[in-house]
Amino acid sequence: MVWRVDRGAIVSRAPVDRGEIALRALTWMLCGLIGLACAAPTLEGKRTLGTEARRAALREQGAPRRVILISVAGLESGDFLDPWGHVAAADAPARMPELARLAREGTVGVQLLPPSPGASYTAHATLVTGRRSAGHGVTADEALDAEGQRALPFWDNRLMRGTALWDAAIGRGALALGWPTTVGARIELVVPDALPEDPTLGWLATAKRLSTPLLARELEAIAEADLAEDRDRDPRSWPSASEKDAAFVEVACRIAASDRDPALWLIRLDQTAGLAARSGWGSVEQAEGLRRIDAGLGRLLACLEEQGRLADTALFVVGDVAWRPVHTVVEPNVALVRRGLIGRDPRSSTGVRSWLALARSHGRSAYVYARDAASALGARELLEAEGRRTGAFEVVPAAELAESGADPQAWFGLLARPGFAIGNRLVGDLLVPAERRAEPGGLHSRDPGAIAVGLVAWGRGVRAQVRIPVLEGVDVAPTVASLLGLRLDDDVEGQPLIGMLRAAVPPPPPGPKRLGADSGDDVQRTLRELGGGRDLGGDR
Repeated sequence: MVWRVDRGAIVSRAPVDRGEIALRALTWMLCGLIGLACAAPTLEGKRTLGTEARRAALREQGAPRRVILISVAGLESGDFLDPWGHVAAADAPARMPELARLAREGTVGVQLLPPSPGASYTAHATLVTGRRSAGHGVTADEALDAEGQRALPFWDNRLMRGTALWDAAIGRGALALGWPTTVGARIELVVPDALPEDPTLGWLATAKRLSTPLLARELEAIAEADLAEDRDRDPRSWPSASEKDAAFVEVACRIAASDRDPALWLIRLDQTAGLAARSGWGSVEQAEGLRRIDAGLGRLLACLEEQGRLADTALFVVGDVAWRPVHTVVEPNVALVRRGLIGRDPRSSTGVRSWLALARSHGRSAYVYARDAASALGARELLEAEGRRTGAFEVVPAAELAESGADPQAWFGLLARPGFAIGNRLVGDLLVPAERRAEPGGLHSRDPGAIAVGLVAWGRGVRAQVRIPVLEGVDVAPTVASLLGLRLDDDVEGQPLIGMLRAAVPPPPPGPKRLGADSGDDVQRTLRELGGGRDLGGDR
């Protein structure tokens, strides 16, 4: 008796000859194999296409048509290597599997050392100029105005000295999405990194005003699609940090599908910065942010492949600054107020009326500025004593800062000990619990491992399976320039990493300086012209 299932019920049927059963089984097997064979060519064709495009990028000779430089906030080599620091096998778990695959096939920079201080804007300026902060002038995320009463972000490109990669690429096209210090830069396609002067307006309104019209329209269309999923949402709340990263990837995909083909692409993905600050370095939330960024990276590669642009592309994925966990904030300006070196504005609990010495925080470090040598000496003696008493920080001499290319206007620096951060407040206790769970801001001259980020380079013109134990952030721009045949300034501080290149193009002969570059050293005057800013003593 043979039993079978018929629409959920078990029924019986008459005995069937065993030879007939075998024949029917063989028939069903053959049909299944035929069905698989019919479906296989499409799937295999897609897989083969991807493999061929990647092989072409890795093996074909010559320089790339385009270089894509992507910065990921807080990216470290541990995010794409295995727990032992080795390149992850294809079947091994990794926080960022797509980037781990690129690391297997390309060049890995295990420890890339950003400039001092470990500020995101400083690091990004170094990545595109090959200069440290003293050379390009972007000395922090925010600058101090001449009166010391306002903190002004380094949004405007006029504040950056030297030739940037986008200046060298004029005539060949450049795309910049969210890259710092690009407001007013000579970039063909740009969405600069800037926040609205009026927070009630929302980010998109500012982006539309400052961006290339084509990209502004694309962002508006993406926003409309995202907001359509939640009709009750306030449009000014778009985008969240993850939505902004996804929007930049989508814009890049649309550029890849258009007739535009810039030689230089700069994309900043930074949702992980806020996640590290709120939830902590190494938190589940930060890991989820890295996963989303990795998925976006995979989507961008698929877009380039679909448009036939992957095979002649070189890709650099690099961290900006390293984040570390903190539990306590030390407020050096509180001590300076008590000593009479800072005068508070009586109309504000956080404002500055006048100052002789003032500390400006970068997270885990700070620069101390002074009006004169006597004030600097008094501030240093006071802060050295507080550092010894609290065990929360140490003083970094000016000579050491100068060697690392830090802000030459600083009289000395402060470096927080592990677990501590440095704040900007003027009132309250000297030590307070940290509201943020992690901070960037390490110094180049102290414990390089604590500031190191990671790098992966892949594609046309990049050597495969190369491992670079330590490299400098200033080396990235000269390396990209060598691949594209661009000319940077003759006095850049970095060098092209010849050991990771399969191709290099000689730069063109020297030409005229870019408009606005090296037109004067009065940065304070430029900042005052820009206006805006925030109260000095406010939260970062």
